[in-house]
This record gives sequence, structure tokens and C-alpha cells, in this order.
Amino acid sequence: MRLVLVLVFVAFALAYVVPTESLDVYFWASPGAVEVRGVDGAVLWRVEAVYPLVASDGAGRCFAVVNRPYMYNLQTQVLSLQISVPTTAELSTDLLNTLRQYGISLPQRVGVVLNLTIPLPPLVLANVYKTSVASLHTPYGYPLWAVTLAKANATAVGTDCRNVVVGSVAGELYLLRDGRVVEVRSVGAPVTVVAPARSGGVFFVGTADGRIWRYSVGNPPEQVGACGGSVYALAAAPDGGPAAVCFQKVGRPVAEYFPHGVRLEPAVLVTYGVDTPRVPAVLSQDGRVFVVATVGDVAAFSGGRLLWRVKTPSLPTAVAVSGNGSIVAVGTLGGDVLVLWNGREVARFLGERVVTSVAVSVDGRAVAVERWDSAEGFRIAFARVALEAPPQCLPVEVGVRVGGSLHRHQLSGSGVVLLPVGRVSIEPAYKYVGDFRCRPLFNVTLDVRGDLDEPVTVRYVLEYRVRLSPPNITRGPQWASGPAAFYAEPSVDIPAVGPAARGRLVLVGWRVDGKLVDLPVSVISVNVTKPVEVAALYRIELPPVVQIDAGNRLRLDNVLVFDVFGNPVAAGLAPVVSVYPVTVRGVYVRQVKMSTVWPAAVNGTQVFWADVGSRVVFNASDYTFPNGTRLAFRMWRETNERSRVVVITAEEPTALTPVYAVEYRIWVRPPAQVVEPPNATWAERGSVIRIAAPAVLEEAGATRVVVNQWVINGVVNASLRGNAISVRVTRPLNITFTTKRQHLVTFTSRYGSVVPSMWVDEGGTAAVMPTPTEVWSPPPLRWTFAGWRDVATGVVYSYPAMPVVARPAAYEAVWSLDPIPLVAIGGGAAAAVLLVWFVRRRRLRRVMAEVME
Repeated sequence: MRLVLVLVFVAFALAYVVPTESLDVYFWASPGAVEVRGVDGAVLWRVEAVYPLVASDGAGRCFAVVNRPYMYNLQTQVLSLQISVPTTAELSTDLLNTLRQYGISLPQRVGVVLNLTIPLPPLVLANVYKTSVASLHTPYGYPLWAVTLAKANATAVGTDCRNVVVGSVAGELYLLRDGRVVEVRSVGAPVTVVAPARSGGVFFVGTADGRIWRYSVGNPPEQVGACGGSVYALAAAPDGGPAAVCFQKVGRPVAEYFPHGVRLEPAVLVTYGVDTPRVPAVLSQDGRVFVVATVGDVAAFSGGRLLWRVKTPSLPTAVAVSGNGSIVAVGTLGGDVLVLWNGREVARFLGERVVTSVAVSVDGRAVAVERWDSAEGFRIAFARVALEAPPQCLPVEVGVRVGGSLHRHQLSGSGVVLLPVGRVSIEPAYKYVGDFRCRPLFNVTLDVRGDLDEPVTVRYVLEYRVRLSPPNITRGPQWASGPAAFYAEPSVDIPAVGPAARGRLVLVGWRVDGKLVDLPVSVISVNVTKPVEVAALYRIELPPVVQIDAGNRLRLDNVLVFDVFGNPVAAGLAPVVSVYPVTVRGVYVRQVKMSTVWPAAVNGTQVFWADVGSRVVFNASDYTFPNGTRLAFRMWRETNERSRVVVITAEEPTALTPVYAVEYRIWVRPPAQVVEPPNATWAERGSVIRIAAPAVLEEAGATRVVVNQWVINGVVNASLRGNAISVRVTRPLNITFTTKRQHLVTFTSRYGSVVPSMWVDEGGTAAVMPTPTEVWSPPPLRWTFAGWRDVATGVVYSYPAMPVVARPAAYEAVWSLDPIPLVAIGGGAAAAVLLVWFVRRRRLRRVMAEVME
């Protein structure tokens, strides 16, 4: 394919439309048509053609088209085979009889001839004729004239907008003008390229044998040079002579720059396109800069002197230059289009399909790109980019989006770049280099109409890779710089293999670059200043027990952890991992329930799950409450065992019930003590204990101290007296007693009998009386007990008053003579006299009464 950019001097070609020079249209020769397209993509004109060739003059005032169809002439002949075979036929009797009925008589045997016609396959005669149709058009496609070159196999075309020169594979040169063939010349070798010279009516012609010809109207071709190989690029130099590139391969591919003899290797020969093969080379319109591509780079020359050389990302397949050679467009096999400005890359438009042709306007502000069956054009403008990026980020790739198209540039620092004209969105791309990346801070949207006066700022920040694990249950940036927050699920349910079907991961901390952060928080902030590994640490928890029934269960003995590939990760009762997903297998041991009742214990507790086969110790110790109550072990109910400690081997669920008695603490104030049971300090609830104290606590002469009253739990019990008591135990007992002083008191009496001596409480009364308290001695004298007289003091305590004891004392009984018996005797005598007197007196009165009657 050949893409010819119209470098239009509008003042000459389209003065009535746009009076300026620009890349407004380009001519595109596609495999099946020729199109005139505007730089905006509009199709101005189109004509069907077979692998056409297109050429224009240096200003794009016209374009010539060579359509190269094949002409087919088919002749078909129908053939057949005719055969005559003589033979004898024997007629049947029935047939002969029938014929006789109609008057026809035939013999039994007759001679016949069989004529056979056999059709044969047709004979097809095909004639193939190659022809070419050359035409000249205005820039917008209007045809000026057309000429058919019968049986001419065109390989190159050139025009100066008056004359059209067509070269053929047979080495013929057809000069066309005004719709007719002016003349035909021969150069003796296939024509590979035709280019108009700087003088009107003069053309340079390159051939496959490496010769360069100068051909002018009316004159035979004149050889003006030769180079090794075939001529695949040709242009007119400023001095009027030719500038060419020849290609040959002898061992290594070599391109020769004529006429300066510069050899370039390894050379590039492009065959992807309609007008191929060719060497990617071009001469600027002013003829000062010649650009040619080699394998891996593009070189620019001026008069045989190397100006610059630029490496390309892939094999260069097409080149184009501006009018003065300052801007060069390079298409590559990888699909990229590089725009170079004075040997420095200022733009890179990335693509995926191979570039087969490029073109650049005279001012370098418009570019057209062909990719075999598609072509597009765009205008570009200069813009200064202020790139603020860490050195590690250079070069960076900046995307330029225009409409639905995305172009990419590579920038190595601040400088001038070329941007497409239009609504442009500058989208800096992320750059990834190992464990760090360069992140653009923002996109920039511009309305580009021409060169930008203000610089466009593109900023990048350096971010480091963050390897966050485990995946799926943690969240956070994969790249960060400075403080960054990371989140981990507090807990995650996971499947398990074994008796326990489910388990879970519980967050227990973090590990940052190998350092343990013992904080079980869901969110952690890390200051990222380098590539960092952040791992959430999870403890794997399986059910510690799996209950089988009331007396049997499984105890977790170990946890085995495997990753998704089956590799072991960790093991233990509560392994900590930073991997997810995981496969967890729990190893369990059977246990049986060993139980008892408080305050007894089995291995230190009331319910103990023992591994089967292990030793279990039941211990029934007494338990003392702080309030003076205790439980005292008596026996094991199930076994009647009275030993406090029982050791068994765990084989099946076992329950032992201790039998306890409630006992209360007995505190007794010395010298009193518990005598039944002897010296007991604890007594079973409901039992009766006997407390005894010495009869005399202290004694000094006739004075002693004895127990007065018993005090139980601080309360004086008046009913309990004496030095020995019996108490029923219903609660803790604190038994004390009060004391009293007693004095020895002696008693004497002249009559009767009396206690000779007794101990009397101090302050108490000596309530002692002689027996009897009345004595007749001698009768009729009666002595009556009248009281006690303190022998020491002589104080008499008249009965019924009793002496109050305050010290040891001796008392003597005081007797008084009772006068009543004596009075009774005297009174009786007086009464007898009075009675006699009364009787006599009464008798006298009766007599006197009778007398008076």
C-alpha cells in the first residue's frame, strides 16, 4: 500500500477554499480502492481499483492513479465421440407374423449399423492479460483524463501534474499527457521507483539492477548513477541530481545512500504494503535532510553527514519528514508511531497493528498513518510539558486521548512534546518497575487549537509495592507511599476436615516486614517508605471439644494446616498463620467424664474430662467455711470407700459422690474444755457435747473464784449453771463463762443444827437457817430463831434479813424466847375466872329479871 501525503500549497490547488497551506487531504491507495481523505477522516472521493499505485507532485496539486487489473479471456469447446458398429439382428417369430399382417415381409436375420455418440469434457482455453489504467485527478478526485496501457504491468508511477510517467516490470517507461501515450522508452530492467525532478518534465527512474536514470520529455533515458542492489527509494536532491537508497543482500542486508556512498547495515526492506518492496527512506522537500531506517534505528543525513540516530522500539517500516526535515514520523512493526523533532523524540503514538505507511505535512503539524486496511490523519501542536517525577520513574508514558483514539507519548523529562489538535485528555500512565511504581496524580484535559503557551504539568509520585496477605480477607492498597491503612477481617469461618466440620480464623496481630505487631485490631496504619510486606496474623481455632454424649467427648490434640496446594503451613493447638484459603485438619483424642460433688474434687475440679487410659485422682478433703462450719468427709457413696483419696484409670465415664457431715466449730474458754467427746474442737450438727470447767478456778484462804454463768455465742444462758454443762450443737459455738468470788462463811447455833460452813457468792446473802427454827428448851419455854450475829462485828441480822457476804465471816445464830406460850397459859387462867364471873353474872340477871316480873 502506498500513502501519499498531500503537502498542499493551497494558494495554487484550492485557493478558492482555504488560502493557507496545510495537510487538509491525503490520498490513500488501499488494496481495493483509492480514496481522497480529509485529515479529519472524511472520505472526499473514492474509486474501486486493483492494487493501485498513487503519485503526486511535491505540492499535492494533483494525484495520478494506476489501476492494475487482470483481464481474463475464456474460450470453451464442447467435444463428443461418434462410433458406428455393424451387426446382425435376429427377429422373433411373433414380430415377423405381426409385420406380415401389415404387408411387410422380412427375413429371419437382417443386417443393422449402430451409431453411438459419447459426450466428452469441454475444452477450456484461458488467456490472462495484465493491463494498467493510468489517470490524473485533481486533489479532490475529479478525473482529468485516463489512459489504458494494454498488457503493461505497471510497477511505479510519478507525476508533475502535467506529465505522468509509468514504469513497468518489463523496463518500459510510458510518458502520458493529456489522456494519451506520448512516448514509450525502455531502461532494460524492471522499474522500481519513479520520482519527479525539480525541473518540469524531468523524472528520475530507479531500476531493479541498481541503475538510476534521468528521463525528460522527448529525450531518451540517461543513466546518471548506479549503486549496488536495487533502487527502492528515490528523490530529487537540492542540486538537481538524484538521491537514492539501494538495497542488496550478500550475507547481510545492506542499504547504500547514493550519491554519498554511505552504507547502512543491517538494512530494512519492507514488503508489507501495495507499493513494495521498498526501503523506508525519505528526502525532505528542501532536500537538506535525508532519513533512512535500519534495523532498530532511524538515521538522518545532510549531504552525507550523519545528523542524528534514534533507536526505535521495534523494526521501522515507514518514515516521513516535514518540509525542512526538522520533524520526522517513524512507523514501526510493533504499531508505534514515533514523532522526532531534530532527532529527539517528542511524541509516541502507540498502536498494536503494523504501520505500513506514514506521511507528514510541510510544517510537520499534521500526520497521516496507514495500517494496511485502515488510515487516519491528525493534526499536532507543540506543547511544553513540565514533568515532575522521581528519577526512578523516567521515562514515563503519557496517554493522549482524542475522541475515541488514544495516543501515547514517552517522556524522559520536561520539554516540548507534540499533541493532537482537538479536545485532548492527557492521561499519564502508571509505570511499574519491580517493587515500585510511579503513579500519576491527576489527568489534564485541554482544548488544543494550536501550540500551547503555558506548560502542561504532569506529576508523578513514587509508590512501593505492598504485599498484603492473606488475600481475600484483607484489604488495603497494593501500592503506597507514606501512611497507609490496611484492614483485616476480625474473624473468618473456614471448613475443617475431621470430627469438627467448621473452624475459624481469629485476628491476633500483624507482621510488618518481619516485625510482629501484637495488636489484634482490624485496621492498622503503616508508614510505607520501601517495598513492604504486611501480613495479618490469624489464629486458627477449632472447637476444643466435640461432644459425643453426656459422658464421652473428643478433645482437640493438634491442628494441622495446609495451603491450597496441600503444602503444610503450621501445626499446634492454636497455630498462627497468614495464609488464606487454608485446609484445616483437627486431631482429636477421646475423653470420658469423671465427676464428683463439691467439696470433693477429681484432679482439682468437680468435673474432669480425662483422656482414656490416663490416671485420675478423686480427693475428698474437708472444707471449712469462714463462719466456723465445715463439711467433714465420711465416705464415697458408690463404693463405700472411706479413704479420702481414690485413684482410678479412666476407661469409662465415672461419677463418685462424697458423703459429708456438717460440723460446727467449738470454741471453749480455758480452763473449760470439751469432755464429751474429749477435747473436740468440731462437733457434728445435732450432737450433744459436754463442757466442764474446774470447780474452783482460783482459791486464796477463805475466798475463791468459781464459774458463775455460761455464755454461748455472746449470750448469757441463765439455765446453764455449774462447772459442767451439756449443749446440743446446732451452729458454731463460742462458749465462755463469767466468774464470781465466793467467801467461806461458818455458822454456829446453840439450838438445833446448822450447816457448819458454806461458800457464798460475794455480795450474796447467806440464806442459811438452823433446823429447826423453834426449839422448846425447856418446855414451856420456846426459843425462836431470830437471826444471825456477825461474830467479828457483833452485827445482828434479824430474821428474815440474811447477812450479805462481802468477806469470809462467822455467824452465830440468835434465839429469842417466845412469850406466847407463857401468855397462853396465863390467859387461860384469866379466861376461866372470867367465864365463872360471866356465868354467875348472867344467872344473877336472869334471877333479877324473874324477880322484877
